[in-house]
Amino acid sequence: MTHQVSPDMNAANAHYRGPGTRLLEVVCAGLLACMVILLFIQVVSRYGLHNPPDWTEELARTVFVYLTFVGGALAVARNAHLKVDSAVKLLPDNVQPWIRLLTNLIAIVFLGYVLYYSSIMLPRLAFQPLTALPFLSKAWFFAAVPVGCSLMLLYELHRLMVEVRGLMNKPVALRS
Repeated sequence: MTHQVSPDMNAANAHYRGPGTRLLEVVCAGLLACMVILLFIQVVSRYGLHNPPDWTEELARTVFVYLTFVGGALAVARNAHLKVDSAVKLLPDNVQPWIRLLTNLIAIVFLGYVLYYSSIMLPRLAFQPLTALPFLSKAWFFAAVPVGCSLMLLYELHRLMVEVRGLMNKPVALRS
């Protein structure tokens, strides 16, 4: 494993590739495979057997929501979230880290807000069953939001640490 120090401690270099990120990749791949299997069952039973089970559609929707939020966390970890950084790159080099720090702080506040209010909603949904899967509550469906936001928040906090260390001229050694 090669350790290097980057002179440009921007967010593109601040991604973390530890075992947690690798686990997220495996989880996302598993969720995607599960969704494909569920949709295959749904299509075959709908058009081949003319009797689709209701549970496959609802379970596939739930898996899709989890894939969206856990995949969002993986995108934050890889620094692959959609963003427009063209204007930031036009700014002077000594201003760019401060703008990245500001946008990082905005993301942390937003994720904290969404995490707080989505966590408040879960107990309210705990006793409402899913339509086609009555043994599962709607809280399991909506739990994807706080799970994904908390994972994104962890990666954003890591990126904040990297940006602050870069501003203090104490860059973090990068792993390749």
